[in-house]
Amino acid sequence: MFSKYLFNFLLFNSLFYILSGNLVYAHPVAYAGSDSIMTWNSKEMSDWMYTHTFTPFYSLSARTQRIESKDGERRFYIPHLNFLVKRWNELNSQANIYLSVGHGGEQINRSLKDASLIAFETDWESRKYYVSLREEAILTYTKNNKDIYMTKVRTGFAPYIANFNELNSWFILEAEKKSRSIDNFTLIPYVRFFYHNVLTEFGVSQKGETQFNFMIHY
Repeated sequence: MFSKYLFNFLLFNSLFYILSGNLVYAHPVAYAGSDSIMTWNSKEMSDWMYTHTFTPFYSLSARTQRIESKDGERRFYIPHLNFLVKRWNELNSQANIYLSVGHGGEQINRSLKDASLIAFETDWESRKYYVSLREEAILTYTKNNKDIYMTKVRTGFAPYIANFNELNSWFILEAEKKSRSIDNFTLIPYVRFFYHNVLTEFGVSQKGETQFNFMIHY
């Protein structure tokens, strides 16, 4: 009996998630009252983020990042607001523009030094194809200019069209360019699986390094 209720609960959430315009993507703003936990993990970076969406137009994220640079390991704790700037809904596709801004700190020794985040993200998606661009900057206000800049471009396609209560699969190619203080360029092909409200991605870079991404939305 419990499993039946659990299945119906997940099914309802998945349907509502799709109808709200967020088919299989980790958007920074979802539907009002929703929560999500996202994580991106590789050898040089781990990124954990909890997001609560207040309205269809803005959300608040609590985020922690570990970044391996040429100067050693760096850790950031930066909460940020996310805004849906513009959305275009077509019959079989959707396009979005998002803006994120926040302020927190970088852990240096046992104290936190000021650090800010600003990010711009745009995407276009259908049930078959997907493309996105994200520009992100972490500003640290130091004299030795240790700011971090990241550009990420993604494109992908679904080998088959699945219903919302079936397993969705995607092939995605990601190109990421970072500051020179980090690994400057990474190319990663991913396999993505999306089932109900859980999304997972597995990838291997051109250097043979593995990447695992995970999102749960509720």
